[in-house]
Amino acid sequence: MPVPTVEAQVGPAAVNLDCVSVDASGSVQVEVYPGATLTGQALCTVSNPNSYQEKIQIDVQSDGLVNSAPGSITLGPNAEEEFYVTVKGEERMSVSSRNLVVKATVTEMMGLPPPNIAEAESKLIISIMQFSGLQLEAVESLITLETKVDYDVEFKVYNQGNGRDKFRLAVAENSRGVLEDAGFSISLPLVNTEIESMGPPTKVRVTMRTPTGYEDWPINSEGKHEMTFRLDFIATSEFSCNNEGNCLTETVTTTITVFAEASEPEKLLSGTSDNQLLIYGGGGAGVIILLMLVLAMRKKRS
Repeated sequence: MPVPTVEAQVGPAAVNLDCVSVDASGSVQVEVYPGATLTGQALCTVSNPNSYQEKIQIDVQSDGLVNSAPGSITLGPNAEEEFYVTVKGEERMSVSSRNLVVKATVTEMMGLPPPNIAEAESKLIISIMQFSGLQLEAVESLITLETKVDYDVEFKVYNQGNGRDKFRLAVAENSRGVLEDAGFSISLPLVNTEIESMGPPTKVRVTMRTPTGYEDWPINSEGKHEMTFRLDFIATSEFSCNNEGNCLTETVTTTITVFAEASEPEKLLSGTSDNQLLIYGGGGAGVIILLMLVLAMRKKRS
């Protein structure tokens, strides 16, 4: 007499599976900024709709990412169980979307192989999240110029984030105000730029003309009027402002020293002239010459 099959005794195998992201967006979000956990999770529910025990194998495909989940789950009649699927990315990996596929397959029913193929599948999207990153470089950190000359101060802007970003560019207001009050003309032709993640930097030029007036500047030991200024260049990530709650802004400085040759009377008054000994050695005549120089310079400035 033939032995009844498992199917004849209890019916066909069956399984249900449903997975959802733990993130409100609906996708499995993986943060990959430096210091992040680099992980994302989905919460799955597997259920046995039948009136007998089933052993269910869990398989996960995560599109190249490392994953972890239970290898198998045994469920009693009409039972269900929750489990987490965790995926892990790599630090600083590029922003992207990937597929997460979770499959549940019945491998045993009441300790015996099932008479039929019974499986269920759930699919989600893995989102490798974007983060901002910014680095600035002054091509020349120190510049020495004469008065009344045109010059381009160059800076480099690097996108250190993991996705394309747009950056706002400017000369810091305080720095610009001091320079313009001193007689500089300042122009920034490029006010924003888009840069690929970890791509070549954008070169930015700040065009300026040095002052024409310098008579009130101090005279150095070489007999030249000299004044030092700061040009503070700033860049801001638009992605950070729109998505990260705080604007990522970086500043870099170029120090500018401007000089102009002092006149001979100015050198005499400052003590840097080669003819200084004539004044000090001339007694009363030297004092008279000195007074005449002072009067001449006051007249010139007025």
